[in-house]
Amino acid sequence: MDNKIIHNRKQRNYFLFIIAQLYIIQGIPVGLAFDAYPILLRNAGVSLAVIALIPLAGLPWVVKFLWAPVVENHWINKIGYRKSWLLPMQCLLALFITIIAFIPFTPETTNYLLGIIILSCIVSATQDIATDGLAADLSQSNTITQVNSIQVMCNIIGMLIGGAGVTVCYDYLGKTNSILLLVGLIVLSIIQLLIWKEPNLFHTSQPKPRARISHFFKRQNAYHMLLLALLVPFAGSVILAMTKFILLDHGLSVSDIGIYTGIGGYLTMLLGCGIAAYLLKTKYPYQTLKLGFGLFTLLIILWSILYYLPNYINQLTIILIMTILGIGIGIINVSIYTITMIYAKNGKQSTTDYAIFQSSLLLSEIVASSVSITIAEYFNYLTAFIIALITIIIIHINLNKNKIIEYCTNNY
Repeated sequence: MDNKIIHNRKQRNYFLFIIAQLYIIQGIPVGLAFDAYPILLRNAGVSLAVIALIPLAGLPWVVKFLWAPVVENHWINKIGYRKSWLLPMQCLLALFITIIAFIPFTPETTNYLLGIIILSCIVSATQDIATDGLAADLSQSNTITQVNSIQVMCNIIGMLIGGAGVTVCYDYLGKTNSILLLVGLIVLSIIQLLIWKEPNLFHTSQPKPRARISHFFKRQNAYHMLLLALLVPFAGSVILAMTKFILLDHGLSVSDIGIYTGIGGYLTMLLGCGIAAYLLKTKYPYQTLKLGFGLFTLLIILWSILYYLPNYINQLTIILIMTILGIGIGIINVSIYTITMIYAKNGKQSTTDYAIFQSSLLLSEIVASSVSITIAEYFNYLTAFIIALITIIIIHINLNKNKIIEYCTNNY
């Protein structure tokens, strides 16, 4: 085999390794904020009213597109286009998490903790912008599916490490040492990033066009793509939210629900990501997207039957439901990330465009969870499932009636 081919393959594999560890690190603060911190604070006697404020730390991921142009427009050539942001953000993240590790978790320190948690999430969201830009910049047609599969899978792994990992280690190592282990992982990532030489993306004398949010909306099919990004996560978020409450109403304990929908859900999502990565070797992403929604439709039918036959809700049916749901979410996430990255990559400001999509995806998840709970409160769970089904139908119509399928086919 040609030495040049071997060299390029090694470069590609090392790039995928760098991308994987960056996405794992980005998932850690999410797992800490949404899984570990609430449990640790409650264990320290902090009120639920205060703990309820922690999800607000997720807002930086919703609005990160606002400063994405800054990340795209400014860098230091000697450090690297994306490394100029990745390195300082990871150092700041390590610093903030170290501070959290040594601050006692007490009602008196809660305000300081919330402030540092929010700062760490802003830093993580900024790193996410740069990482997504790096992935879009350097991924080729033969690696874009791998990159998006890695993105979803490694984010999940990071959330598991930051959430379940810390809570499991807590009884053996204590709060400080459990969190400091995460800092060690971040430091290792910083070392790897320092060793890696980022390719120079700009070889011409022409300056790079300045990124602006307004430029996104001038692109062809931008509004169709944005609508797709807003609709795609809705159904899965509704089904997941309703599943938790149905199981709780059926008599399952909080810990059992955590095992089924938390650990079990994450593991089946990883399986779904693997299936999507395999299918995307021969299928277009809009085809795997439809497959994922086909699984959701099957799940809605299954839940509708169980709604009238609740005696059949048992361990076997719960495992079946969570398997279908997790695989469906994994397939859909990899598919929509691939579609939006293809679109962003073929524009002139990939980082900003992709940040707009990701903010839209997360916003949709938050709205879907809130809306579905409200609908279930005033009507019933079945009505919420019907809303999810209507969303799936609208997505199919949107895919078939515009140029997105043609665009993905020509650029995949």
